[in-house]
Amino acid sequence: MFTGAHRVKVDDKGRLAIPAPFRKQLREGSFVSVSQDNVLAIYPPDLWAALGEELRSPLPGPDQRALARTLYPLSDPFEPDGQGRISLLPEQRRLAGIEAPSTVVVIGAGSRVEIWPEARWDSYSADAQGRFTEFADRVISGH
Repeated sequence: MFTGAHRVKVDDKGRLAIPAPFRKQLREGSFVSVSQDNVLAIYPPDLWAALGEELRSPLPGPDQRALARTLYPLSDPFEPDGQGRISLLPEQRRLAGIEAPSTVVVIGAGSRVEIWPEARWDSYSADAQGRFTEFADRVISGH
C-alpha cells in the first residue's frame, strides 16, 4: 500500500526522483500513465494487469476503446535510472499540466502512486481535507 506525500522537483529534462519509500515498493513491470482527474499515476504490475484485463475484450465497447486509446499511448514503463529518477513523456506532462522545471507532489494513493502539479495538489488537498468527514460518512456508511 502506498501512503504519504512528497514534494519533488522536475528537472529541465522532465525527470523526477521517485521517493525512496515508493521506489522500494514498485517492481519491474510497473507503468507510468494517465489517471483520473488529469494526473499521472504509476501502476504496479498487478494493478496494470488488472486494468489490462478490464480492457481486453474481443469486441470492446466504445468506452473500452476510448479508454484503451487514451491509456496505452500515454504509458511508459517505470524504469528509474541509477539516481532513482524517471522521465515523464512530454505528452504525459502536457496532459497533467506539469512544467519542466517545476515542483510536483508524489502521493501514495493506496494501490498506486500519483503525480500531481504542486498548485493543483495543494488546492485539491485543502478542499478534500476540509470535507473529510463528509467523504468518510458517504464512503464508509455505504459498507
